[in-house]
Amino acid sequence: MFVVRAHSSDNIDKRQGRPFVEIAANGINIPLVGEQWLEHWCSLPITEDFFKRLYEFQVRDDDVYVVTFPKCGTTWIQETTWLLVNNLDFVKANAEDLITRSVFIDLIALYTEMPIDSIESADKASSPRVLKSHLPAHLIPKQIWEKKSKIIYCARNPKDMVVSYFHFHRGLGTWQGDINEFVEDISNNDIMYSPYWEHFMDFWRMREEENVFFTTYEDMKRDLRAVLIKLNKFLKKPDLSEEQLQQLEKHLSFDSMKANKRVNLTYSIKAGHGSPYVREDFQFMRRGIVGSHKDELSPQIHKKLDAWIAEHLKKYNVKLEDIFGKL
Repeated sequence: MFVVRAHSSDNIDKRQGRPFVEIAANGINIPLVGEQWLEHWCSLPITEDFFKRLYEFQVRDDDVYVVTFPKCGTTWIQETTWLLVNNLDFVKANAEDLITRSVFIDLIALYTEMPIDSIESADKASSPRVLKSHLPAHLIPKQIWEKKSKIIYCARNPKDMVVSYFHFHRGLGTWQGDINEFVEDISNNDIMYSPYWEHFMDFWRMREEENVFFTTYEDMKRDLRAVLIKLNKFLKKPDLSEEQLQQLEKHLSFDSMKANKRVNLTYSIKAGHGSPYVREDFQFMRRGIVGSHKDELSPQIHKKLDAWIAEHLKKYNVKLEDIFGKL
């Protein structure tokens, strides 16, 4: 069961120029006790018909789902997961776009003018499928929780997420305003896929579940090899040799990923496969570092974000370093 209601605000109408809704679902089979899932609203520019197709998507027993809040290391963990699931098939990885090998299932619901129906493409994909979604735990296809499909979740610290997500929306032309206004909008859940905190904290609280692998962008930057070994074990694949680990580390380095047209969507988006309003300076992959907020945000914005962070950490009784390590 899911419910949809209109989500109109002056900021959405002014800065995004397309209708938004809020969606909630009953969260059946999610292993978190005491949650009132029908009160967990997610902001999306999506129609009820498209969401119904996503929510009722037919899940296969050997599916693997990569789930993230946007701009939190999605492409990095997605390419990593696809390679491990597909026995390090670098030949195919270098010949086919990641978005074809590992379908972003939500895409057609967000940008209905896309030439390919991503839900249909995901349904027709050959097994084992590695499918990507930015939907929160209670809105991903409901059969995932019923069948206990493997879920790979990657989180990113809130300040770096804000910087990256701002540049993404601004460059894509799907949001108008400055960074101060973006902070206001994401704090008020007026940005696509928000709220951020519930999105990643739900998975963090499920990190010990047998079918959930939780990692962070910071973990991957700090020690990619350790994440590769743990994820490979989670996927129940044969142990990686030293040579294989080195090959993966080279392929997955930020410089390699940014230069790789098979994974860096800058090229395809600028070619017209995305928003018609994309800016000339749009970059899907920008700096690839931890701490980009330190030299990109003003003291005033840092203060606003500090208050936002403190408010939500108090709800969960955790510290940022408990999740992301020392930042």
